[in-house]
Amino acid sequence: MANFSGEDAKLQIGVESTWGTAVAPTVEIDMLSEDFGEEMVTNTEETLVGKATTGRTDIMGRKVPGGFSMLVKPDNIGVVLACALGAETGVSAVGSGVYDHEFSLLTGSASTLPHFTAVVDKKADVRGFISNKIGSITFECANNDYLKANVTTVGRAEAADALESLTLSSLRAFNFNDLSVEIDDVVYDEVLSLSITINNNLEDDLFVADGSEYMVEIDRQRREVTIEAELLYNDTIETLRTDNYQTGTDVKFEATFTGDTAAGSYTYSLKFEALNAYITQLKPVVNGQERIRVPITLRAAAIGSDEPLTATLRNMTAGDYLS
Repeated sequence: MANFSGEDAKLQIGVESTWGTAVAPTVEIDMLSEDFGEEMVTNTEETLVGKATTGRTDIMGRKVPGGFSMLVKPDNIGVVLACALGAETGVSAVGSGVYDHEFSLLTGSASTLPHFTAVVDKKADVRGFISNKIGSITFECANNDYLKANVTTVGRAEAADALESLTLSSLRAFNFNDLSVEIDDVVYDEVLSLSITINNNLEDDLFVADGSEYMVEIDRQRREVTIEAELLYNDTIETLRTDNYQTGTDVKFEATFTGDTAAGSYTYSLKFEALNAYITQLKPVVNGQERIRVPITLRAAAIGSDEPLTATLRNMTAGDYLS
């Protein structure tokens, strides 16, 4: 009997329109790993009299906790950003065949996060995972490495499925050398690593008395956006500590990855912007004779009509990712 490896495993996803109804995938993901699989919610009869062990165990419900890790490329991250943040607020042409896609955190009590079908070639079988929503996504990049996205999901069901004839992106992934960080319009080129996490605080175990083992549609709760970085310590960092961290004054944060040429003078790019971010950690510590490194943590806030976080993706995809 053959033992399988993940050498040529595949992950494809497609945005759904109806909860519980699978769709054919439209995008193949540059997957580093995946973690999709149906989980049984069980309960056991706790008989105390006349038996040496517990009694019968029954399946009470089914759900699909999962997730995946991927390389972030200009033409494969759009649908993931749309599903994670929830709203694509605009698509605008900036040049011949070049478009800016702007994403923001979905708001409004009547609005729900998008959900998608994920199809995974598990080698022994191709499985479909239906109606997944993104619980959290972390974009992370360190020196000498690529930009990666780590995604957690919760889905409704698992079923047999089939792969579509899709191809992986041939573009270069964003990497650390593409990164520029600005705080209050000042460039901080002392950054050693960066991560941006969007936590949707997704509901779980939302089972109702509808005669089904499957959850009704789950959705986000209050969301959290956390930015973490490590920097080399200098006078600029100390000024940020005394003028903003110690006074509780918010800052504007921007992180931009600028990739290869898309067309003409336009380059592929991915920018994250938090107009009102509060520094929650900034503490330089001397540790022997090594260079002083400073971890910094910021929390993006919703102030007035300002979006807590926007992401702008520039690529050559013309349409709306959620249409």
